[in-house]
Amino acid sequence: MTINNIFDSTNNLLVKSAQLRTEKAQVIAGNIANLDTPQYQAQKFEFSAALRQATAGDSGSLQMTATHAGHFGNVSSINSVHGKVSPKVNSLGGLDGNSVNLDQEMADQAINNSAYIRTMQMLKSKMSILKNAIVEGGK
Repeated sequence: MTINNIFDSTNNLLVKSAQLRTEKAQVIAGNIANLDTPQYQAQKFEFSAALRQATAGDSGSLQMTATHAGHFGNVSSINSVHGKVSPKVNSLGGLDGNSVNLDQEMADQAINNSAYIRTMQMLKSKMSILKNAIVEGGK
């Protein structure tokens, strides 16, 4: 096994998911911070569809892409996934033109935080398995 094969596609997916969840948390925090800003338009951060598309491949594996003929294909499409920030549609805008709904933002924050924690728990579990293999393999 080479060093490149230690971290599998699941690890890459979990790391990317944690990064995207962090970006989403920043967008939600920005919305909450601008709760009292007149004319502020709430933003949403979407990445689920792009992540799903990047992970859809033959036999459930990630598709590898090379940008140059000399590459060995070690750059997966998962690394090219980026979220999209767009205006959040909210029909309950305030009189000052602010479209932030605090209750919705708090619910979104709780859901995102819960998903982030689950992602990090899975990543910790994967690292624990790898650590165990290294420790036990050295005996």
